[in-house]
Amino acid sequence: MFDAKPQWRTLRTVWRMQSASALLIPLVIIWLMGDWNGVYESAAIPLFTLAMASLFLTLWRFRRYKRALIQAEGLGNEEGAQAAWSVLHREQMLGLLAAELPGFIGVFHFFCTGELVPLLLLVVVSLGAMLLYRPPAAWVQ
Repeated sequence: MFDAKPQWRTLRTVWRMQSASALLIPLVIIWLMGDWNGVYESAAIPLFTLAMASLFLTLWRFRRYKRALIQAEGLGNEEGAQAAWSVLHREQMLGLLAAELPGFIGVFHFFCTGELVPLLLLVVVSLGAMLLYRPPAAWVQ
């Protein structure tokens, strides 16, 4: 018999670890770089625009994640549940990576321009997009 509780806990743990990495990596880079002067100031607007446009990739991935979530939840304890959960875990990880993309482009933006405010905005946008992939706490218990 297939038990879904460990699967929910794993989804929750992966979400927490990815959220922590999306927040901590830029903060550590800011701390290490200190007062950084940019090397390529004219890339500020194009990089910020690219980072914001990468949110559309997150929306495309979220649709696939939601389908996998509905399928895994619908199978319950049946035979194909393990395969459905595997697909769900993969879709969550790919979706979280896509949601982290604006923040990581923001880190590249910081290297090019040395501006802190766009980096912080892009990290907050990434964390907001990552909330789409957070499994509800009621299902984990």
